[in-house]
Amino acid sequence: MPHHWERFEKLVKRIHTLGSVSSVLGWDQETQMPTKGATARGEHSALIAGIAHEAVTSTEMADCIAALGDTDDLSDAQQTILRETAREHDRAAKVPQSLVEELSRVRVLATEAWRVAREGDDFAHFAPHLTRIVSLKCDEADHVGYASHRYDALLDEYEPGATCASVTAMFAPFRGEARALLDAVLSSAATPPTSILRRSLSVDAQRAFCREAAADLGFDFDAGRLDVSAHPFCSGFHPRDVRLTTRYDENDPLSSLFGTLHETGHGLYEQGLPPEHAFTPMGAAVSLGVHESQSRLWENLVGRSRPFWSRYLPKLRTCYGGQFDDVSLDDMLYAANAVTPSLIRVEADELTYNFHILLRFELEAALIAGDVPIGDLPDVWRQGMATYVGIAPENDADGVLQDVHWSHGLFGYFPTYTLGNLYAAQLFAAMRRDVDDVDGHIANGEFGAILDWLRTRIHGHGMRYGAAELIKRATDEAPTAEYLIAYLREKLTPLYDL
Repeated sequence: MPHHWERFEKLVKRIHTLGSVSSVLGWDQETQMPTKGATARGEHSALIAGIAHEAVTSTEMADCIAALGDTDDLSDAQQTILRETAREHDRAAKVPQSLVEELSRVRVLATEAWRVAREGDDFAHFAPHLTRIVSLKCDEADHVGYASHRYDALLDEYEPGATCASVTAMFAPFRGEARALLDAVLSSAATPPTSILRRSLSVDAQRAFCREAAADLGFDFDAGRLDVSAHPFCSGFHPRDVRLTTRYDENDPLSSLFGTLHETGHGLYEQGLPPEHAFTPMGAAVSLGVHESQSRLWENLVGRSRPFWSRYLPKLRTCYGGQFDDVSLDDMLYAANAVTPSLIRVEADELTYNFHILLRFELEAALIAGDVPIGDLPDVWRQGMATYVGIAPENDADGVLQDVHWSHGLFGYFPTYTLGNLYAAQLFAAMRRDVDDVDGHIANGEFGAILDWLRTRIHGHGMRYGAAELIKRATDEAPTAEYLIAYLREKLTPLYDL
């Protein structure tokens, strides 16, 4: 067994290291690469994707998996690495390498076309690229196979074990209880003082404040950095090299703060993965839904709470030279938690955000099923926004072109955002039961107890458990939307006199 394991582990680490290299290229594309570098970057990405696909589908890998499958003396960590690698091998072996390389190449070109289309509000410019992406993703799903819905094969890549049916069931409360809550809020005469947030503040001051907040939460800047990109994101190449990005708007200073808190949550997860298992499934996040739960927990359940602002409003006043001296804690809390239907997903409040995701989930599942022609997408988008959020975009830049995900071929990704919201609320409720005086810790700027709880119950497990089992082990209950609905109702009822 030792010989087989050493050979197997070497192959596994090679594959995951190639994935890390690909992530470095992606980070560079979003933060540093000149626009004219897209074609060359497409070739770079295709080469790395092809080499990784060759490695994971190789005869040597198959032989190692077969040899180790009959071994009964593997540790828990080794069993996890073997199980998840076998799963990855089985999936990858079904997809031709030519398709993998073509997808990688097309994604880079589609992303650059999306940038041009969004800037010029020109869906027709992006449509041929999206048509090609959808066709290739359908081919991928057909090669992978599925039981009920072609979309299941794509969703499983980001949230293993989830299906179109299971996500539809999990999201059902948003068509009932959450919808009723939104209607009640929008019918309220209460008006949040959101104008207090609209003031001009320098990017340099915002950058300093965001960096301080990220460090306070526990992000290690000796093992990470914070840069600027058009769309904030987090890339973890290794627990000791985690890159965050945010964006700054001089007239909306809190957008950069909440964006940074969000990405810091992702970064804390990446830095909390066990370094001794780096470049293996035991050193990787279990699912995007769980990953999103970490960002949402810090951004919303911590960052929009009264204890947080009792601590950070005075800091905000100091950092911004007294510009927030006229803002009370109650007004800041109200403004930070205002429910205001928005055309843009990343600007949406905690309640309506989930309706943005519901729309995208339904649309991309329909695209993969062939039920919505690409050319009809802008109009179908507008109709869906009117139904779910109550407003519709007048242009495609604020509509179907606003997100980068489809240009990257990330079909199946969007549902993980709301799954993350559900998991976050459930985790935070369990944390409150386990940790004494969570609010007191937050108000004192002492986040160690919160981070330690997450390190123990989520980060340190890597991919040892599936997402649903991990949440159940951490909270003693299967994943449910009940905690998110209860959290939103408890927060919004006093703010809107419901």
